[in-house]
Amino acid sequence: MSGGGMIGRDLETLPVGFRFAPTDEELVDKYLTWKILGMDSEVEIIPEVDVCKWEPWEIPGFSVIKTDDPEWFFFSLLDYKYSNGSRSNRATNAGYWKPTGQDRGIFSGTNKEVIGTKKTLVFYRGRGRGAIRTNWVIHEYHTNIASLPANRAYVLCRLKRKTDENTESDIPTPDGDVAGTGIHPNGPANNMTLGAGAEPPF
Repeated sequence: MSGGGMIGRDLETLPVGFRFAPTDEELVDKYLTWKILGMDSEVEIIPEVDVCKWEPWEIPGFSVIKTDDPEWFFFSLLDYKYSNGSRSNRATNAGYWKPTGQDRGIFSGTNKEVIGTKKTLVFYRGRGRGAIRTNWVIHEYHTNIASLPANRAYVLCRLKRKTDENTESDIPTPDGDVAGTGIHPNGPANNMTLGAGAEPPF
């Protein structure tokens, strides 16, 4: 990768034990701000993904970061249901993302100013009353910085696959996936490195 210094380097060249673990403040104040400003070379480590075009178990295949952690980062453009509205479209072919809990403010460490918000979304497979809550969760980061360009309405998403007895832990493989791999022939290639004996997080 070019540009971006440490951020743009292939993680395989970094020391053993290196993890990409930015704080909420860094995600908003650095990565999301750089993306909105068009400084793409500074954020090559985080891919851009349309959250409505892919199911949650397919998104990890886009990850630049090779990791055993069930956590992945990506940017997404907000897709509004109506051209004159503020409600986001969160539906996929297999289900939908449902906001849950209260939005949380992200504060600057220097002057304690609110620089963004964090929304929590849970993925439900299916539609209506028959929809099943899964263990896929997105923390969606929004910036509150008014001086940033409005024509680049990006959010930064932290996708997690949680272990929870009260959710459906095994997502059925969508029709057309390659048997035993969880990778769709027309979908992204999964470039994550898994530990010995580990199963792909799909």
